[in-house]
Amino acid sequence: MRYHWKKLLIILFLNSIFLHQTLANEFNNTKLLILDKSSSSKYLLEFSNLYQFRNLSFELISCKNISFDKYTDIAALIKISQDDNEFIGWFFKYTDELNLYSNKIYEISLTDC
Repeated sequence: MRYHWKKLLIILFLNSIFLHQTLANEFNNTKLLILDKSSSSKYLLEFSNLYQFRNLSFELISCKNISFDKYTDIAALIKISQDDNEFIGWFFKYTDELNLYSNKIYEISLTDC
């Protein structure tokens, strides 16, 4: 009888971990501001996992709050695919100079995560 209870508790425990991870990923939204340099247009994208914008494909990998000595910044690890090129890197909300992605047409900034 104890064996069945232990087995049931283990199943419930693993189920709660899986559910918590699924809900955490589901509510993990990011917002990007895209400036189209060719037409001087701004676009606000909000997505939680994958998003297709024209010929760019965005995939949110992770969101983190990073504490530095004097301030806290929000960072998102994003994978950007365009044709045959792929970029995986961190985008920072308050420290724009750390964003390494460059494109001739688009300028991308993180607004929230």
